[in-house]
Amino acid sequence: MKKKIFSLIAIMMVATLILTGCGGSSQSNSANTDNNNTKFTMKVANILAEDDPETLGLKKFKELVESKSEGNIIVELYPNAQLGAAETYLDSLRQGVIQMASPGSVMAQLQPLVAAPEMPFIFNDWDHAKKVLTDPELTDILAEGMIEKHGVRCVGFAPRGFRVISSNKKISSMEDFKGFRIRTPNIPFYIKLFEALGASPVALPLTELFSALEQNVVTGQENPYATIETSKFYEVQDYIFESNHIFTTHGWYINEKFFQSLPENYQQIIVDSAQEAINYIFDILIEQETKAKATMEEHGVEVTVPSEALKKQMVEAAQPALEFFYETYPGSKDWAEKVRAIK
Repeated sequence: MKKKIFSLIAIMMVATLILTGCGGSSQSNSANTDNNNTKFTMKVANILAEDDPETLGLKKFKELVESKSEGNIIVELYPNAQLGAAETYLDSLRQGVIQMASPGSVMAQLQPLVAAPEMPFIFNDWDHAKKVLTDPELTDILAEGMIEKHGVRCVGFAPRGFRVISSNKKISSMEDFKGFRIRTPNIPFYIKLFEALGASPVALPLTELFSALEQNVVTGQENPYATIETSKFYEVQDYIFESNHIFTTHGWYINEKFFQSLPENYQQIIVDSAQEAINYIFDILIEQETKAKATMEEHGVEVTVPSEALKKQMVEAAQPALEFFYETYPGSKDWAEKVRAIK
């Protein structure tokens, strides 16, 4: 009888140890799978120079993310096309080779409606642009379906600014556009716009533009003031025509698989930090645009502001390009009407 009692006690002790061991193992596994204790690395790429406002905004993004995550998300920045031209980001972003990128207008090849903010003459001024581009109701329309179709999430639209034209000949009338060899991005509506204005657009990557201007392959280009300054195009151009024909935006995109690998609070950190950084870019861009314009003039570049009459002629001439835009990018006309309704 005693042997049976001792055997029963032994069995109960073993069972207790097994149960305790399982419980301990469960707690240990829970701690080990707590993503908040895991380090994450984000490679973030863009094509612009170190001191460009967008790159400064991405540096602000890095600072915010690393601070808010207490160093558990490490952001590695690769500006100045270190990881290739903008077109290469489309594949590397979708494949997760890089986790976040600002590929510029080429993203419209995958998601046509993200091009909508760059419709010719859509924004009246800086205040109008900021009101639209920081309104989630309006920006969410542009990125609808991206996650499902392409595995990429948009976390905001960073401003680049109003595009102006630099050239080796002065532009002061519609006649001056005739035969004007102007570099544009390899994006159909940019090409259509300058064809509508009477120019001869030549599509080239931004990385090849300086040498193309220097060698007179093209006689002009169009970009925001900040890009003209940081890329030093003023060294090989004599004139600027302040056309403000397009307001450039760069969507910031993140690989969805990577985003979903983050804990929810880290996902929120990414989204909030992107918005803070984009607001920061808006804050510095107007000031930097003024300084960039002064830099042009210091280097002997002559700046021309079109008259209201000439601007009206340009808007009217651009109508075929706008109609092309509406046809090519379904939904853009409805979006444009919402934008124009905002005062």
